[in-house]
Amino acid sequence: MRRGSLSFLDVERPRIVMFCGKGGVGKTTTASATALHFSERGLKALLLSTDPTPSLSDILELDVRGEITPVKGVEGLEAVELDYDVVVEMWKERFGWEVYEVVSSFLPVDEEIIDYVANAPGIDQEFALSYIYDLYRGSKYDVIVWDTAPAGGTLSLIKLQDKFYRHLGEASKLYLRVRTALEILTRGRAKRDPLSIIEEWRRLAEDVLSMLKDRKTTAILVTIPESLGVSQTKRVVDELKGYGLRPSAVILNYIVDEKASQSSEFYRKRREMQMEYVREMERLYEGSMEIVTLPLLPFEVKGLEALEEVSSLLFTSSSGES
Repeated sequence: MRRGSLSFLDVERPRIVMFCGKGGVGKTTTASATALHFSERGLKALLLSTDPTPSLSDILELDVRGEITPVKGVEGLEAVELDYDVVVEMWKERFGWEVYEVVSSFLPVDEEIIDYVANAPGIDQEFALSYIYDLYRGSKYDVIVWDTAPAGGTLSLIKLQDKFYRHLGEASKLYLRVRTALEILTRGRAKRDPLSIIEEWRRLAEDVLSMLKDRKTTAILVTIPESLGVSQTKRVVDELKGYGLRPSAVILNYIVDEKASQSSEFYRKRREMQMEYVREMERLYEGSMEIVTLPLLPFEVKGLEALEEVSSLLFTSSSGES
């Protein structure tokens, strides 16, 4: 069995590497190991997690919650973990007053509307995209390694962004039709022209979608070689492609080593089952995406030393018989 590797990333030099997959499959671990690999090759890398149940601080053994923090002992690597509370406060600071300006131009509301909207489902993930875009268009980082929310959340976020972009165009048309009446009803309460704010949001949504679809953005799927993980991976790959994103690799994690499979009947059967799904992934994607396998490790992946070992496995290919 050829193990495959992520070494193609060294040649392609993407600006954003998205790690996608359901929870508990090693998404944060593989993202962290990849960011470590880039920084050790002289690139300025940012490791960013938008997982709503983040584990990045635990894996790095460093508190990176809510603020971009240099990773001790690794030159050129910084990390940040965005959880719900942090993101909502950042959203309120960035967009809260603009939301009030727009809504108050339609309805007689006070500033409490900002807190109401801030707690709407999806606001945290929606703002996370804007946050990443600001980092993307800057020149501080050569590469951003993004540990995304579990697969369903990531796909919902892309769908939401697409709908947001389209609906904002309709909102502008609606506002133009009723503008005079609204100004009379609200007595010119808005300090800024709501139409200009809506147009800024529409352009931002368009820019974020362009960032996700850019050839310098790539998605890596992380899964486990079991029925549910593989079927979900197929769905995510198809949906990402449908939105114009570029999946470039599938990492199959927690595979029982061949030598270990010879030590007990349990491990032998476990490996046989896993190999069926590895071969299925190879049939589906070999030639179009890199298939990378990672063994079940005998240690907990926590701290830089353990991440170094994972990084070595991810970026070194091997071949053999399954």
